Amino acid sequence: MIGFSRAFSLRALALAGALVLSGAAFAQAPAPAASAPKPPPTNFPASHLAIAAEVLKTSGLMRTFEASTPNVVQMLRANVSRTRPELVRQIEESLKIVETRMGDMTNDGLKGAAGYLAARMTEAELKEVNTFLVSPVGKKYVDTLPLFMEDLLPYIEQWTQVVGQEAMAVFRAEMAKRGAPL
Repeated sequence: MIGFSRAFSLRALALAGALVLSGAAFAQAPAPAASAPKPPPTNFPASHLAIAAEVLKTSGLMRTFEASTPNVVQMLRANVSRTRPELVRQIEESLKIVETRMGDMTNDGLKGAAGYLAARMTEAELKEVNTFLVSPVGKKYVDTLPLFMEDLLPYIEQWTQVVGQEAMAVFRAEMAKRGAPL
């Protein structure tokens, strides 16, 4: 879990940085089109991809895509408006068009994620997972996860510091035993 949270934090930070930089570049000159991410596997029956997408929705993971799109629009708004305040009216008109396209972009993200999930789990396994997620206890689990993560992430950060200090103390003691004190 520690590796996941650190990797997630680093990826989120990298994404935020890239969005800020791309927004600044966009405000000054047209940015080249971003290369599309490597496409996920799609060589599955439609029913396999559909249940994978359903699992993503019922598990709450789809919220990741849904939450990202308004942030992209807001970052564009902030970056371009700050560097070109004289274009506020045109910026807002253009962003309305962007917002209407965000639904399609979100669906594309869901389809891609479904392909990755389908590559890792069989259709039968995904059906079992979805059955759990739509059950009363599964729904409670999904509703609890965001609150649990809010509690867990600060705990993991503190725990990691304590473990790091304890590991360093043991390491120093072992090095001292070997005649190489640190």
